[in-house]
Amino acid sequence: MKILVVDDDDETARLVRRWYVDRTVQILEARNGEEGVRKALEEKPDIILMDVMMPRINGIEASRQLKADPATSGIPVILLSARREPQTKREGFDAGIDQYVEKPFDLDEMDARIRSMIEKRKTYLKLEEEATVDAKTGLANYRVFYTRLRDEWERSERYKLQLSVVMFDLDDFKRVNDSVGHPAGDRVLREFGMLVSGGARGTDLAARYGGEEFAMILPHTDRQRAERVAERVRAAVAEFRFLEPEHSLPVTVSAGVATFDAETDITSAEQLVAAADRALYAAKKAGKNRVVVHRP
Repeated sequence: MKILVVDDDDETARLVRRWYVDRTVQILEARNGEEGVRKALEEKPDIILMDVMMPRINGIEASRQLKADPATSGIPVILLSARREPQTKREGFDAGIDQYVEKPFDLDEMDARIRSMIEKRKTYLKLEEEATVDAKTGLANYRVFYTRLRDEWERSERYKLQLSVVMFDLDDFKRVNDSVGHPAGDRVLREFGMLVSGGARGTDLAARYGGEEFAMILPHTDRQRAERVAERVRAAVAEFRFLEPEHSLPVTVSAGVATFDAETDITSAEQLVAAADRALYAAKKAGKNRVVVHRP
């Protein structure tokens, strides 16, 4: 656990440090709100104890800045103050703080609050991950795919950038489930997901689209390079032996590629996916285990 104490009074950090002396807790310190915001961005603590009255920027303004930044908005903030008037509490909660504790505080009670808030944050992060990650493969899910695609589409359309999408479909996947069972089929999906993500650059997104269908978003990528990416994945799958060492099952994949560029007849993100899907269908129809590129 990592606790950031933001207070110009050294006594607060001393108290917290002494309380956690026998536990694996790292105590970080900042002497004012400005330093506290900077340290929160750098260290990503599990929780922040923030005093109200400090030089430069006070605890309420520092909390407001932290909660406005996506990089730190999820970190719980406990505001500490010797002031008891309701207005200070209202200002704190308006700034987005999670709890308000009056000084002097009881360390046993503070510890219980800290542990409770960290457990809640863990639960929230788990739920957030479950909402964005495909459970079987660990790749982005359908929802994340379309959110990212629409963002990339708007950027590409605004700045006249190339954008490619590749759709993959495992060939004859029903045969895999029928011959070795659904648990083994799920493992094939995981292993294929590993090969797809291995073919992605840092700026790309690999996602499970649904069933045995997967997709890649390739920003700033022309038709020829997107075809090469798809071909690398196809070749890697053809060479890979799935379900080793129990079954050594050969699997192949078909792929369809579509690109938004100056020559394209595509006018929306949905049309880009539809064009890649048509190319994928053509690959299936032409004999599977191949890449087909949509031509304007």
